This record gives sequence, structure tokens and C-alpha cells, in this order.
Amino acid sequence: MNKISNNILGLTVLALFALTTVPVMGQELEFSGFGGFSGLSQGNTKLSQGNSFGFSILYMHPLNDHWKVGLGGEFGLYKLKQELSNPSGSYSSVDGEGDAFDFRYKMSGYTEDLEGNYFSIPLKVQYESSAFGSSDLRFYASAGIKYQLYSKVKSVQLIESLSTSGYYEQWDVELHNPLSAGFGDYGNQSFDQKFKLDDGLFVLGELGVKYSLGKGQSVYLGVYGDYDLKSSGRGEAMVSYLPESKTPVSVNSVLPLEGDKYKLRMFSLGVKLKYSFGF
Repeated sequence: MNKISNNILGLTVLALFALTTVPVMGQELEFSGFGGFSGLSQGNTKLSQGNSFGFSILYMHPLNDHWKVGLGGEFGLYKLKQELSNPSGSYSSVDGEGDAFDFRYKMSGYTEDLEGNYFSIPLKVQYESSAFGSSDLRFYASAGIKYQLYSKVKSVQLIESLSTSGYYEQWDVELHNPLSAGFGDYGNQSFDQKFKLDDGLFVLGELGVKYSLGKGQSVYLGVYGDYDLKSSGRGEAMVSYLPESKTPVSVNSVLPLEGDKYKLRMFSLGVKLKYSFGF
């Protein structure tokens, strides 16, 4: 996937060079602001809340009266919230003495807030046609891809009534203590941390109307949607058992981890307002 991402980035740079070196009348510089609902597109994860907003600058290169291609940069911010009621789980593990057992955990509630920003490079194709017989009003539709880079995400986790135990099948016994071994009642816990995110590759779409203000200026109003095409992978168990650590129990993010980076696979739906001028 890294090789594919590098190829896409290289093609984007070549496209930018090609577009900016061919002089064509009717070129536009487009400024936009946008915002709307965002969520996670990975697995069965559901978000109770999520939103994002930002702005972009694109160079639009006309091909004819109806078609144009655009390339530029986009900056955005996002906030996501994951809430789970009574999550629990179990998996096979080995304790500090080398004995196999079934590690079990449960909690009455789990909340994780994710907050960060990103920079992306969108490349799109746009189609326009006259609307209602007006020379000033036009419909437009666009589609394309964008390569997205994230800054570190801030994660705040709140855990209610966490309890763990270890079931040893060979002795048919379930241990609920001691805490030093990772078994027992941990009560309410909170964690505040920052971690790295893997990059994203999105498909994007937009639909709306364009109104000409004259003298090469126009305003756009439309709706947009973005969806991350990259695989989200499999997430870790919500609670990890670490027998060699001073704190043998660790609560994990809802985001899947691969290497040293977490995977934030987002989708967004919202409204976009744009202004452009020709040159």
C-alpha cells in the first residue's frame, strides 16, 4: 500500500506540473469552506458523534465548456466520539509464570474522544451544464481522489467500572485478584495520549449549483462526500494483558494499530461553499 501511495503522490505532482504549464483561457482559482458530519468507516464501529470542517484552494483547468480538472490542497479539522455500553471480551494469554489462561474483562461504559487535523491533496474532474435555461446559473458535479496526511491525533479515553479476571481451565478456577497480577476491580479510569496515524486515500464526490457574478467570478453551493478507500485492518482487544509490565492491564484505542501507526478510516458528508475567479 505504501508503494501505491507513493505512485499516486508522484502522479499528482506530474499532473500539477502538466496543468500549470499549459496556458488556457478560462482557468480558475477556487477557494472553499466546508463542514459536516464525519464517522469511522472501519468494521462495525459506530460513532455517536463526529464532525469535520476546513478549507481548500484548488487550481481548475478547463478542458472545454463543460469539463475541467482541478488540483490543489485542503486543510481540515475533525472531532470524533466513540461510546460503548457494557463492552466485554476474553482471549487466551499467558501469565508471568508461563501458565496459559483465559483473560477476561468487562466495563460498564467506554468513551473515546479523538481530535486532530489533516492536510490532503485532492485531484478531481468536474462537469458543468446550464440550469433552467439561465446563462448565469449552472449545475455542477465532480468526482476524484485525495491523498490525506494526518498530524498526531489526541485521544481521551474514559472507562467506567473496569474489572478483569483470569480463568485457568487446567485447574477450573477463575482469579479475581490480585491487581498486581492484572486481576481485579480497577474502577473508573481515564487516559489522555497522542499517537501517530497512517495516511489515507479517499474517493470524493460533490454536487451543487454555480452562479456567475460576472467578470470571471463565481460562487458555488453544494454537498460533498469523502470516503477512505484504505483497509482498516483488525483492531486489538479493548484491554491488553501485559504480564511483564508494572501495569499489567492496558486499555486500547478503538482504532486499529499496525506497526507504530493507528488507522483512522473516515467518511464525511457535508455542505461546501466556494468562490472562484478566472484568469
